[in-house]
Amino acid sequence: MATSNEIGLFEAIYTMRAIRDFKPDPVPDDLLRKVIEAAGQAPSGGNRQPWKFIVIRGQQGKDKVAELVRIGQDRRPAAGNRPTGTAAPVADFAGLLRAAPVLIIVCAIKPATEGPQTVGPFGQTFPAIQNLLLAARGLGLGGTITTSFREMEREFREYLRIPDNLTPTCLIPLGYPSGAGRNKHGRKSRLPVEEIAFEEKVGQRISF
Repeated sequence: MATSNEIGLFEAIYTMRAIRDFKPDPVPDDLLRKVIEAAGQAPSGGNRQPWKFIVIRGQQGKDKVAELVRIGQDRRPAAGNRPTGTAAPVADFAGLLRAAPVLIIVCAIKPATEGPQTVGPFGQTFPAIQNLLLAARGLGLGGTITTSFREMEREFREYLRIPDNLTPTCLIPLGYPSGAGRNKHGRKSRLPVEEIAFEEKVGQRISF
């Protein structure tokens, strides 16, 4: 049952935004645990639950993560040389990571088999990631999915002692939204259903 501080599922879905700037307030242990528990409730093939979560709250750990990310950014091509469709880096992303109350690195457990019938490490973890972010929104928290840290995967593996059977897929900074600029939850502009769905065959408009 929701408490007075929680919101309903559909309100969370319709108002959850990517949050990249946070208040300095720490995330209470019980809320952090609730968010991770919600992530673990995601569906998975054969109920494998193919995910692990590395939670970093100490300043030393956040500083190290930020430093590795900064090194990766320095190695990146200049803006004009980025592949088409590649998002521009967040200004002072390393600073964001240092200041965020919590960093969560999500890892996929290597499957027993690989091939076209499998979803790959990102497909394995993203249902849990969506659960995590919706639960965070429901509790008044916020976060965003980032993946650029994977440019330094070898260094992250070494620092975080990530074994070969785990693949890091995303890094989520988590905390209370600062409310500055776009860093607050609220209604978003999204395409209507008529523009994202077909009925029976591609190109056929929906009737509902």
